[in-house]
Amino acid sequence: MEKTNIWKFINDCNVVGYTLIIPSVAVGNVGQLSCDLLISSLNMVKIASIYSPAQIPVIGYDPYDLKSNSLSTSCDIYISDIRKLLVLQLRAPLVHKYASGFLKDVVSTFREKQITDVIILTSSFAHEKKHILSSPFRFVASEGNPHTQNVRKANLVKHEENTGEPKVFGGGFASLLYKICLEYKLPCLILYKYCSEGDNIPDAYDMVQNLSNVVPIFAENQDLLTQLKQPVSWTLLFGRPPPQDIY
Repeated sequence: MEKTNIWKFINDCNVVGYTLIIPSVAVGNVGQLSCDLLISSLNMVKIASIYSPAQIPVIGYDPYDLKSNSLSTSCDIYISDIRKLLVLQLRAPLVHKYASGFLKDVVSTFREKQITDVIILTSSFAHEKKHILSSPFRFVASEGNPHTQNVRKANLVKHEENTGEPKVFGGGFASLLYKICLEYKLPCLILYKYCSEGDNIPDAYDMVQNLSNVVPIFAENQDLLTQLKQPVSWTLLFGRPPPQDIY
């Protein structure tokens, strides 16, 4: 594979046995918002950035700490040693032409680092939901997935049209990444929610709650909402208020 992606590790940690969470840029950006909530709530530490032609360039202030001198980019990787958790946060869509090569590089790199599995967080168009009274959440799990038992306990609904290559309409690259994980024999789980564009912060909270039922991320003896911390960047999620001098 041609090395067109540049990995810059701030701290090359031992991640053997960790779970990697990747958001797919999709309708409502629910996956990305959920990862923001996880990173902020768990005080996760950035360990790497990836620069790739597959990414639309983005750079800005640290979205989780106003006092930090660190910059955020299109693709940053965060770690929680206590929870054995990695989050690869994407802040821009992937360029279709290079998406497959980029995702293969991500999967192969973390497979070499001997992570346990990959969880993809994404969303789907609300109008694609066929059973109106059922849960808005669906999942797709590969064989040998370590979270299968917890998924059953959480009573999550299985993706209705799982033919080996699940189609999540509006779900971005989730299906492609799932297929790549299968090729590299890396256990993978897709968790998605049917939603619409708008204020998708409530969807992110719902996603994190369902994720925590599958993966023991937060303390079970405390209320989940008390453990969640909104990122400071969410105060400008819809831009600044209109200037007063226009009235």
